[in-house]
Amino acid sequence: MIRKFIIISVFLPNILFAQIQNSSYNSLNLNNSSRVLSMGGDVISIVDNDVSLAFQAPSLLNKEMNRQMSFNFVDYVSDINFISFHYAQKISNNSMIFSGLDAINYGEFIGSDATGNSTSVFTANQQIFTLGTAKQLSDKFTIGTNIKLLNSQLESYHSLSLSSNVSTTYFNKENNLAATILFKNMGKPIKSYTSNSENLPFEIQLGLSKSLQHLPFRYSLVLHHLNVYDISNDYNLNTIYDLTTNTIIIKKETVAKKMLRHVILGGELNPFRKSLYLRAGFNFQRREDLKLSSSFSMSGFSWGMGFSFKKIQINYSRSALHSSSVLNSFSLITNLSNFSL
Repeated sequence: MIRKFIIISVFLPNILFAQIQNSSYNSLNLNNSSRVLSMGGDVISIVDNDVSLAFQAPSLLNKEMNRQMSFNFVDYVSDINFISFHYAQKISNNSMIFSGLDAINYGEFIGSDATGNSTSVFTANQQIFTLGTAKQLSDKFTIGTNIKLLNSQLESYHSLSLSSNVSTTYFNKENNLAATILFKNMGKPIKSYTSNSENLPFEIQLGLSKSLQHLPFRYSLVLHHLNVYDISNDYNLNTIYDLTTNTIIIKKETVAKKMLRHVILGGELNPFRKSLYLRAGFNFQRREDLKLSSSFSMSGFSWGMGFSFKKIQINYSRSALHSSSVLNSFSLITNLSNFSL
């Protein structure tokens, strides 16, 4: 059964749809986990009992997540917010399944006609249903895959899309070293918003994490969009006015900066190796896209903390997007076995 599910989730979206880059379905890349958000926005190689990590990288599913459940809430920009429920269950000694529901509410909007007169009030929302599985191939290698169904309702426009994430994780418990390669969002919408077909944001990621031997600290390194070299944006170009030629010269980014845009760094400190965690992260691309040229801002930086209280782990994160926009997130993680369920 597991083998059939993996084959279907890997090949079905690609058999039905041709894969093209660039997309407006970026909600598939959102992470609701406070832990992930506090460490830069992407974590794909930490192997422990945090079930929310398997939402994007299904190969992180392991027996420590058996009957683990998480609830995440994100207070996004303006009145946008989203919530998620994630759950994992062991079905055999080396196989796990994952299920999740993520819901995004964009709030209310006031419609108007061409002259600016109000016409109606409408809403926009999206839901992502996820079903995944992972199989441990050996003591060190695990392969996982999931299928995501995205239901999107934006005013009167409706869309359905089917996608799949496939990942493989290497975990060396003796050295506390883990590495994951992830293929995200393979597929295409079943039903587009309009007659013009939209495309999903396919990307390849590589993650590495390691816990230090003599210090209660773990770092995470994620290289994202490895399938696209230049991920810079035209709206944040540096320009110089040349007085001799009376023209504006566009200063292009250096090779080093283009490469750094692919990097996300995160760290997690566990003081005294107890139930308290302090986290921080830095996202180079977010920094370059949202920073202000006129003054210093914390764009790209994030931090958070987590602690356990009566068999429930509580996490909080705060991420600086723009100087005027800060993202707050809360997560609750527990195991149903703690309540004799």
